[in-house]
Amino acid sequence: MEKRVNVLKDKLKLFNFNFVLNKPVTLCSKCKLCEEITDNIKNEFWFKIFCYQFVKNLEYAEYMSTYNNKVEKESRCKSLIYWMSDKVKYFQDNTTVKNKGNLVKEILGVWENFNKSEVTNSSTSRCTVPSATKFTNLGAMRRKNIMSDYCENYSELKSSLTRVYTSDCTIYYDYFKDSYLEFSKIATEHKNECLEISKCSSFCENYDPDDIFKNSKCEVIEISPKKNDYMKKVACEALKKPEPVVKYETKEVPIQEFTFSDGRAIILILFTLWGIFLTFLYLYKLAPFRSWISSKLGKKKIITDNFNEQSDDESLDDDYESINRNMQNEGYNITYNSNWNSLR
Repeated sequence: MEKRVNVLKDKLKLFNFNFVLNKPVTLCSKCKLCEEITDNIKNEFWFKIFCYQFVKNLEYAEYMSTYNNKVEKESRCKSLIYWMSDKVKYFQDNTTVKNKGNLVKEILGVWENFNKSEVTNSSTSRCTVPSATKFTNLGAMRRKNIMSDYCENYSELKSSLTRVYTSDCTIYYDYFKDSYLEFSKIATEHKNECLEISKCSSFCENYDPDDIFKNSKCEVIEISPKKNDYMKKVACEALKKPEPVVKYETKEVPIQEFTFSDGRAIILILFTLWGIFLTFLYLYKLAPFRSWISSKLGKKKIITDNFNEQSDDESLDDDYESINRNMQNEGYNITYNSNWNSLR
């Protein structure tokens, strides 16, 4: 929704103007005019909000008059009147709103005081205060507002919809469709009101003179009327075409013969040998004969160690016997130091 509003604001001047009219009040240099009303209605909270927003819109219409030509200025002033009539109708129909008084009279009085106030820019112009009789039939005012907006936006929407397809085309198409349906219904039931709008005289009987729906280069088709889903016309026409007939035919595909000269055979053999090795290794770790082999090897090691120790003991005994025999054969050989006695 936000994208739709932004696209339409950038494309349609009137849409943007109406959008600003409904924005809340931020800056308002002349909102003090709402406090100068003598009636007690000025103390009502709902009236303060309405009056402040109305004065803000008077300032905005005056500001925009600098950038608009004469026809556009008149159109913006009418849009302001239509906006005011919608607000008045809302408050009058709302049963929860108390102390309504003569709402139209008080608001028009604020408008008169605004036009009497000092002009900040001489190049600007202000909207003429309408007579109170225009607000006697608020339903007719609303219908004229809808028809007037459609007639003014028609040219801009036509240029957007008859060009090459763009990503925003569906937004223009959707807005034009809604406006067209609403306008055609009102113009059919209230043709005289339509003829009273100068720029709508050519639309009151032929609601789409240029037949935008058929000549649109936008080329979109509405998929779901209530959900505003669209697709490109080319894609839609493609879906309508019958599916192509599928033909099946058999074809013999040669299968390459597998031989040991093939490089794949060598890889297969290597993987097989590696798998066998891993299998034996796994079985060795899990099978009971692993402990039997370990015990056998352990016993063999113990026997070997005992044998080596016995051999070492026997060799030591032989050495001792040899030493004893040598000592017995040779006797004691003691060296006598003669100097020792002389020193004593």
